[in-house]
Amino acid sequence: MKKVVEKLRAEKASIELKKAEMQGRQSEEIEEAYRTGMRVAAKWIRGASYQEVKDVVKRPNARHDADYFSFMRSIYFTSLEKICPEESKQFKWIYNEAFLNGWREEVNNIWESIKDEVNR
Repeated sequence: MKKVVEKLRAEKASIELKKAEMQGRQSEEIEEAYRTGMRVAAKWIRGASYQEVKDVVKRPNARHDADYFSFMRSIYFTSLEKICPEESKQFKWIYNEAFLNGWREEVNNIWESIKDEVNR
């Protein structure tokens, strides 16, 4: 009986360890999607028109961006795939929200740093 209990405890510990590793890997992938979104934003903003940037900045949050871009998904990802093909394809279907959060934050940061010059 003791051997069975010890075996079950060992299996449980092994399963919990694998679960923790998977969660750690998933959070690393989410963080990578976020950082990639920020890098893509820096490239995207160079080619974006003034109106495109203003449209992004005036939307309330990344969820709104996701809704907006699901409506315009083909246009959005086509434009991002031209600028950053590997990065945008990598997060097109998985960790999309983290990618958009990073993208949006970086667009807002860049806008804050240049808006005075642009509005002159």
